[in-house]
Amino acid sequence: MGSRAQWCALWIIVLFVTHSGSDWLNCGHIPECHCKWSSGKKTATCIAAGLTRVPHLATDIQVLDLHNNPLKTLEEDAFASIELLNLQRLNISATNLRSLHPNAFRELRILIELDISRNELIQLSPDTFKGNDRLRLLVLNDNPLSKLVAEQFPQLLHLKKLELSRCRLRKVHPFAFVNLRALETVHVHQNLLTYLHQDTFNLPVLKTLTLSDNPWYCDCSLREFHAWFLSSNLANEEVVCKGPDKLAHVSWRNLKDEDMVCPPTAISSPTVIRTESGAEISFGCFVRGIPKPSVTWSFHQTEVHNSTRKHSELSIHKYQTDHFDEYNDDIINKSAQWVNVTISNVTSDLSGEWKCVAKSSVGEASAYLTLFLPKARTATARVAPDYSTFFMIGGSMLAMTGAGFIAACVCWKTRRRRVPPSRSFTDQEKKLLDTSLAVSCDRTSGDLASSYGFEMFERSMSLESEDTQRCMEPVQITIEGPPCSFPPPPAEFAIPAPYGNIFISVQVSGHNEKFPDLLSGGSTLPRRSRTCFLKSAYDNMGPRVTAAGSSTWSLPSANVDAGDTPVMPLSTFSTEFTAL
Repeated sequence: MGSRAQWCALWIIVLFVTHSGSDWLNCGHIPECHCKWSSGKKTATCIAAGLTRVPHLATDIQVLDLHNNPLKTLEEDAFASIELLNLQRLNISATNLRSLHPNAFRELRILIELDISRNELIQLSPDTFKGNDRLRLLVLNDNPLSKLVAEQFPQLLHLKKLELSRCRLRKVHPFAFVNLRALETVHVHQNLLTYLHQDTFNLPVLKTLTLSDNPWYCDCSLREFHAWFLSSNLANEEVVCKGPDKLAHVSWRNLKDEDMVCPPTAISSPTVIRTESGAEISFGCFVRGIPKPSVTWSFHQTEVHNSTRKHSELSIHKYQTDHFDEYNDDIINKSAQWVNVTISNVTSDLSGEWKCVAKSSVGEASAYLTLFLPKARTATARVAPDYSTFFMIGGSMLAMTGAGFIAACVCWKTRRRRVPPSRSFTDQEKKLLDTSLAVSCDRTSGDLASSYGFEMFERSMSLESEDTQRCMEPVQITIEGPPCSFPPPPAEFAIPAPYGNIFISVQVSGHNEKFPDLLSGGSTLPRRSRTCFLKSAYDNMGPRVTAAGSSTWSLPSANVDAGDTPVMPLSTFSTEFTAL
């Protein structure tokens, strides 16, 4: 019986172990994950399983490989929250990590190896690995970290190997690894480092340091680190210079301290000073370089020294940079110095361009400063502006405008008088016009050659008065005497208003030289009532109108009697009556 009881107990133990062992082997029923024993540890392999978060596996898993999964981010207590507290090795490389919470690995106290390489982390919090006291290997390769700050890592007293290759590191603070006192191997090759401080890797047990494939600029800023690296016996690889040009591709083993120099630089402060005569001013020049350069000030191409001029006192002072933080400031600032110029009672002969020159065995640099004194200005009283010119111009323009307006009015008035408006005759005017027409008793139809005369004659015949019926004879004009020029009509021919004048134009044809066309210019006769006159009297008193209303023209050479009327043959003439 006792033997049977022992066998039963053993069988129960085997079943329990088998059941408990099969629990972690199923990998949480995740088909893409494979759980097995590897190197004596419970290992879960979930490579490229498409996981976006840490899988929920058995708590006794010791090794977890999650690389090539799109995790992208790890939240706070990403592993402690699912009780994966027994992890000793963790691989989360190539998981597109962009965000990593500082407490993501908290409580992983027995974690020995951690691989976060080939991700997209641009910075790490100094508390990221806090609590991982057993960590011995940390791989951060191929992350764009760019820089490491002071105390970048917490106290990891067991960390022996740190890999930071291809992380695009440009700057590493001298105290970045100060808490990693157990480091034996550090890889920082294939980064963008140009210089490092001499204390950056001043670690007690460091054995291997890789620095190759960095663009090291071998000038004075790298001189002290270069000396430490050669003396530390860590040079297990070939490290060469990238610059300056004269040292490009030179091996660090062949590089001497005197070759690593910095040409001088000079900066004036300020660059322009505006002041007044009699003022006290001070300006300076900031110079640096290794070897230490000498500094001089010059004015108008003449070197300036401490001196007392006739009206001004000039002094030059040099100040070395005493308060220098070599761990935060540019290492080249160790050689920095200020060279100040102080001038009391500034005069105009000191205005102009000042030059600061820094010289050393490896080069020369200059900086310029301009001292400007504005010219004195004399205040003048303001006077009232002179408006006389303005008034003259304005008056001239007004006068020209007025003259133009008056001329326009005169022209308009004259034109209006010259071209009278058309109008119609009243009944009274028509009667006056009828009384001015005289007809001839001997007229023939051929005598009215003018169409206008014929029209007026027909109009006179259409009147119904007695005088019209019996006075049908045309006016007889008697002319005698030889041809000569005749004076204008006498004054008695002028008729006051409202009576107008009758203009009679006579064209004579068939005459000879003795009797020329004497009336080509026309005669002016007063308007008369229409009466019949058969014969005209004449005398030698010039042209006039007789009492009977006939036109008489007496010529000086006439020899006929008063009773006889020598009539000039007027066989073909026409009379044209115009009534105005």
